[in-house]
Amino acid sequence: MPEVHVPHLDEDEDEPVLSPSDSPSTAPSAGRGHRRHPLLKTLLEVGLITTGVFLGLAGESWRESRHHRELAEQSLHRFREEFKANRASVLRVHQRHIDEEKGMLAYFNANGPAMFAHMLDPRNPLPTPIPDNVIDSAGFDYSAWDVALATESLAYIDPELVAMISAAHRMQLMVEQDHQAIAQVSYSYTNQVHWFRGVAGYFGDTVLHETLLLKRYDELLPRLDKALADMD
Repeated sequence: MPEVHVPHLDEDEDEPVLSPSDSPSTAPSAGRGHRRHPLLKTLLEVGLITTGVFLGLAGESWRESRHHRELAEQSLHRFREEFKANRASVLRVHQRHIDEEKGMLAYFNANGPAMFAHMLDPRNPLPTPIPDNVIDSAGFDYSAWDVALATESLAYIDPELVAMISAAHRMQLMVEQDHQAIAQVSYSYTNQVHWFRGVAGYFGDTVLHETLLLKRYDELLPRLDKALADMD
């Protein structure tokens, strides 16, 4: 009974072991087959490693992309709610500022000489009734912007939408600066007419800035709604 040969697949062995029944003519062919085995095994291992690395990188990229998407969505929700609240705050004072500006201008037009006399001598009384000149301003929340900067989520939002958010943000600051300027005057004026002129100037500036801001809100809020709807 001929001896049965079981070939070794260990890549460290270079030569096959021939049984007595193997003929010399078949020995070279068997050797070449065995020498091909380590190469195939190496290619297979390289392929498996490459595939594993690729899948790992793809998975990490997917997790990172998902995280960025979540950051963007959270920031968009914050911006939408914050701008809605800020818009309501502007509407609370906007019409009153319009009415106060009209009242001050009408007062100036009707009482110019008397106001000039009061400037020359404060003992000259101002005409009555004096129009409403109480200054007030909208209050703004900026926490959504602060959080977006801290989390760097603005990088994952449409740049055009970020520009609109930034424009509304800057206009809110301008409205606040209007109020800060008239507040400074309120601590330093020495003549009632000077105060009235300062207040009239404040109403004129803030009415313009509030009007522009409300327009930006009306353009921005639908865009925020659409951006959030696209993420669903």
